[in-house]
Amino acid sequence: MISLSFITFLSIIYASCLLGTFCYKKFAIKYNIVSNINYRTLHEEPTPRGGGLVFGFVFILSIFFLYFQQHISHDLMLVFGVGSCFAGLIGYIDDIVSISPFKKLIFQFLLAFWVLTIFRVDLVGYSSLLNSWQYFLVASFLLVWLINAYNFIDGIDGMAISAAILIISTLVLTIYIVDDSRNSIELMLILLVLLASCIGFLFFNWPTASIFMGDSGSIFLGYCFGALIVYSTINDKISFFTWLIVFGYYLSDTTITTLIRIIIVKKWYGTHRSHAYQNLARVLKNHSIVTNGVIIYHLLWLLPLAISSVLMPEFKFLAVLLAFLPSIIWAVKFGPLFSMD
Repeated sequence: MISLSFITFLSIIYASCLLGTFCYKKFAIKYNIVSNINYRTLHEEPTPRGGGLVFGFVFILSIFFLYFQQHISHDLMLVFGVGSCFAGLIGYIDDIVSISPFKKLIFQFLLAFWVLTIFRVDLVGYSSLLNSWQYFLVASFLLVWLINAYNFIDGIDGMAISAAILIISTLVLTIYIVDDSRNSIELMLILLVLLASCIGFLFFNWPTASIFMGDSGSIFLGYCFGALIVYSTINDKISFFTWLIVFGYYLSDTTITTLIRIIIVKKWYGTHRSHAYQNLARVLKNHSIVTNGVIIYHLLWLLPLAISSVLMPEFKFLAVLLAFLPSIIWAVKFGPLFSMD
């Protein structure tokens, strides 16, 4: 599957993201599309935002190219081409004019409905647990939560984009290890295209970041990962437990932080910077240490657990528990209880 022509294709994607981000940064500065310093920011000078528009746009064009070359199905084009386009557009509008939280939530639910409808998730098969419409709402809520959770981890330099690269690389490796790449060609194509797009943006977002991805990047990535989870699980390509493991740190930090804020903060839904990784970045006055720490945690802890979940599926529950437990302890210790800012 990985031919020389495909490697060239991925290289073009990477180069396009590099050049596109360089040009967009100049555009954002010229038209004042920047994140200004305020009480909740962790950077020291105004920085261009909305850079996720570039790698999202390159990814979407690549998806349409693969579709017209008959390498991916019509459903995948609709979800990762059309749906991703709307996700990135909603995020970029929010970067520029700030969409109200309620309107943004409505848009996110529409994106979730789009994924579940296009992929024709078998709701009837879950009728023993929930009615079809109840399952549909629960599934939609989980997708919306993932989109928002990914948005929450975009709080320090390099965190969200390195998370995407680590997650995608881990999934590609697990597919390769179980020798399922021949039966997962479409999934592998999408993962590798998304990986090349994200790597192209990393150069500009690594601490100290010269541009932020903004909601145009975080909402886009959250949507893509949600769609990938639905597609890969209903088609038995990647276990839901493996997905939980690779998201182990990011879901733990965002979920525990939100739950604690619901308990101890009156307006818990407001903007804040009390995630564990944000608190440590502020205390240490260094984004790089925290981002690198999470990367090391993923490589040394979550990656082996993800591999074990596919090689020894009988221990998948234990693997998920081990993936979440350290992150939960971390989030409780250094999250909102550590700082209420």
